[in-house]
Amino acid sequence: MKTMTCKEMGGMCDYAMTASTPDEMIKVGMVHIEQSHPEMAADINKMSKDDPIMKAWYEKFMKDWDATPENA
Repeated sequence: MKTMTCKEMGGMCDYAMTASTPDEMIKVGMVHIEQSHPEMAADINKMSKDDPIMKAWYEKFMKDWDATPENA
């Protein structure tokens, strides 16, 4: 399990989320964004996965995920 904040995932707050896999963290992050930052969620949902912004976000997220230590 790893813990990342909304900010660490490119968001705007310090809400901490925990997940076992990168895909799970993305899902947990989207639930948080949709509930707490609906304008940001709307912008994300408008983009395709092939959008260069989304590709760059995913590459950074994966590097950050790999660098995040496992929870004690």
